Amino acid sequence: MSFGCTRAMVDNVLGTQDGFIRATALLYADGRDLKDPLLSPIYGDVRGFPPTILTSGTRDLYLSNTVRMHRKLRAAGVEAVLQVWEGQSHAQSLVDITAPETKEYHDEVARFFDLHLGRPR
Repeated sequence: MSFGCTRAMVDNVLGTQDGFIRATALLYADGRDLKDPLLSPIYGDVRGFPPTILTSGTRDLYLSNTVRMHRKLRAAGVEAVLQVWEGQSHAQSLVDITAPETKEYHDEVARFFDLHLGRPR
């Protein structure tokens, strides 16, 4: 987990990593280093990970971290798909379930899982 961020206050869901977000990360870490690979796989060995889909938005506070994770997976030979949704903040697809982008998001994720679980569509 990195606390430097270029999307601070652009993400209308999370806002900034200061305050509540940082406090919950520290609570989750329970005194452990935030760079512990068991807390943040960006710092670990990802060889052998299963096919992975990563989603983010152009306004997501964690866009850079998502891109970094995607590149790390690809460098380790893991099949990884990166979906970046225009104008979307962190987890915005869960905020408005009636938005066309939300349906498209869920359809993309479902297709990914169907493909990798061998389920015909």
